[in-house]
Amino acid sequence: MNRTAADLVTSVALVAAAALLAIATPAQAQAQTAEQLKAEFARSVYLGSATRVHDERPQPLLRAVVVLRIKLDDHNRWQAEVFRDNPDQPEMTRAALDSVARLPAAVGLSAQAQQALRSDGLIEAWLFQSDGRFALKTLAKPQKGA
Repeated sequence: MNRTAADLVTSVALVAAAALLAIATPAQAQAQTAEQLKAEFARSVYLGSATRVHDERPQPLLRAVVVLRIKLDDHNRWQAEVFRDNPDQPEMTRAALDSVARLPAAVGLSAQAQQALRSDGLIEAWLFQSDGRFALKTLAKPQKGA
């Protein structure tokens, strides 16, 4: 499958995942665990950055790894702070921060989930390939061996 076809397949899969998230019932939103919240956040980033995401096994030697702490502000907007980056690759840090900044406000979260995301937040790692595309650690396939 060429890259364009693979990108299309990935985009269609991400849209389908978003549709499933959009129809979650209030009971499902109340039952969100920390890992479920993290996976839903990662899927949201994938949807908002579909052209920058890959669904391959990450290469053995990554171009960059950027780790962000993500929290919700008082208006349910996502806020990111750099936890770890690669100083020699500032464009990768900007790409990770931009992927969070493009996200819409969080909806459908229980009061408990909102509180947890406001106080503790979550930690996520962006794994960048040589070509600048990324996968998030939460949803990434196992990394290829050297």
